[in-house]
Amino acid sequence: MDRPTDKQIEDVLAGLASKEDAKKVVRWFATDAGAAYLSESFDQDARSIHPGNEELYVPHAIPSEEVWIRIKRQIHRHHVRRMLFRAAAVLLPFILLLGLYYQLDSRVDLFGNAGYEEIYVPKGERLQMMFQDGTKVYLNSDTRLRYPKKFGLGSREMKLSGEAYFKVSKDKKRPFIVHLDNLSIHVIGTSFNVQDYPDEDKITVSLDEGKICMHLVSEIEVPVLPGQQAVYDKKHNACQILQGGDMHYLSMWKQNIIAFSDAPLSEVMTKLHRWYNVNFEIIGEMPQDLLITLTSEHTILENVLCDLEKITPLTFEYDAKEKLITVRATSK
Repeated sequence: MDRPTDKQIEDVLAGLASKEDAKKVVRWFATDAGAAYLSESFDQDARSIHPGNEELYVPHAIPSEEVWIRIKRQIHRHHVRRMLFRAAAVLLPFILLLGLYYQLDSRVDLFGNAGYEEIYVPKGERLQMMFQDGTKVYLNSDTRLRYPKKFGLGSREMKLSGEAYFKVSKDKKRPFIVHLDNLSIHVIGTSFNVQDYPDEDKITVSLDEGKICMHLVSEIEVPVLPGQQAVYDKKHNACQILQGGDMHYLSMWKQNIIAFSDAPLSEVMTKLHRWYNVNFEIIGEMPQDLLITLTSEHTILENVLCDLEKITPLTFEYDAKEKLITVRATSK
């Protein structure tokens, strides 16, 4: 900005300036040039009042020692006031910046040293969380999430192992990134479900709204649009995009609804194992072509097993004490 005139600066320091000139001069004091000017003026004033230099302010001898002492005191007070005013003008921008820093640092991690938190949802439980930016996440059973205590100034990143549903608050300046073992998902603002259990060969991502981009380890980027499902093969580093069909069942678990669509028995048992923390024992041979489609709002395990018996040629015997389910084929 333009430098104020010497008269404007002197009027401000003397308390005689108009509001407009005062604002202009104070804004200039906040610049590097203004701060340097104040610093130099401060040094000059400090040097000018050192003991033994008082006569510099007196053009001729003073006949009265008492008057001379009073004048020295007035000169000293005048210079102290000027120095205090100039020091305040120099410090004010820094005080404002410091206040802005604390306000901003309470919401974001400015220097990346806030640390991380980790939460694990055990089998048989589910959890819902909300982050400081308004993002909601639903965590399914047997899921681990590592996230920063405060999001960074340029991005919002976390690491997931298991299954979660994200409702991400939009922030174009801070992309939301979910890191998995084999890839990462980059988001601005959207709702999607992601499933990545360590003991499974595939990662499944289904997008309800918004837009996401999957970044594979091979540095390939795979965009996913609403209504699409991305299935990533961990062993072959290959990703397939599925379009159409009823995919909303993939995220119905967050509403405590159990849903399967043409799922093999092994998938059903795996999900029930996580959902209820139970084990399975199969007696005899199971039908090889058995695919199960079921939507059940019965969150009680015995009721779910009863629903399964109605639609499959199987029986399920539950031992609550041992937390064991025995599966047998029937003559249906």
